[in-house]
Amino acid sequence: MAEQLSNRISQKLISHLAIGSHYVLQDIADLMEMNIAAAMRKGVLSRTGENTIVLLINLKKESYATPYVDHIDNDVLYWEGQLKQRFVENRMNTGEYEIFVFVRDRVKTPYTYYGRAIPIASQYFAPGKPCKTMFSLYEYAPAFNHQDKEESLDQEHSYGIDQGVIPTTRIGTTIQRTVQHTYRKQALELWNNSCAVLGVEKPKILVASHIKPWRVADDHERIDPKNALILSPLYDKLFDLGMISFNPSSGAIQLSGQLDDNDYDRLGIDDSKHLSMIPEGTEKYLSYHNKYVYDFSPLLETEIEMLTY
Repeated sequence: MAEQLSNRISQKLISHLAIGSHYVLQDIADLMEMNIAAAMRKGVLSRTGENTIVLLINLKKESYATPYVDHIDNDVLYWEGQLKQRFVENRMNTGEYEIFVFVRDRVKTPYTYYGRAIPIASQYFAPGKPCKTMFSLYEYAPAFNHQDKEESLDQEHSYGIDQGVIPTTRIGTTIQRTVQHTYRKQALELWNNSCAVLGVEKPKILVASHIKPWRVADDHERIDPKNALILSPLYDKLFDLGMISFNPSSGAIQLSGQLDDNDYDRLGIDDSKHLSMIPEGTEKYLSYHNKYVYDFSPLLETEIEMLTY
């Protein structure tokens, strides 16, 4: 029987840390009850028997450091794990661990505390190549949006749909439906009212699918029709789950290893499929999907959320 993990350190961090506040490594080591030497030049901190995992994210690395590529889009952290040790990857899906995120833009500066995170999706590779994980910064997002709202309050009423950009994180339900309707209408026009892959001209059954997902897109990207593919429901679902993508230059379909060849055959999808065209301005969104969505396997809770209506 597995030993019960203690949450003492996690509770200590929760009570002492404030989202958006700055901390030096010594502060973090003290809270973890670790010697500073044990925390130096590490990206992951933990304590045996405790359910605490601390991620120390350096968006710009030292020249001698392993060149992991980490970045944040809105409330999503894209994190590359360790080359060989898979401590985080082996434990994050159990639901037993609290994951705390500290981020800094430059080395030798304090870290900013981004709150706790939960894993959304992962790519797994053999040791020697870091696994990639997407985390939801679920505690940071409300604080960030509140600050953003206060900074933009005097501008909020100056935005209009026809002016190009509106604050989509703050709009009311009625305006949001209008925005989504306009986005879909413009996307359908861009794709000639037909599925971008199959050419089916039945708008009632087609979906305007965001290429760069809504949650990581900025206000302009969320309503940009060039950030849309018009797809049949099946292609839309597979595209959202990262099971298929399209080459940003040729439009050729890419099939993820998340499904085997027999599954794709049964679904009527093969590697001869391609986009009917690539509108100018859409290539950059497809590049994003290729790099940060395609072939990421959604974790169980995320799958349940995405597949439940």
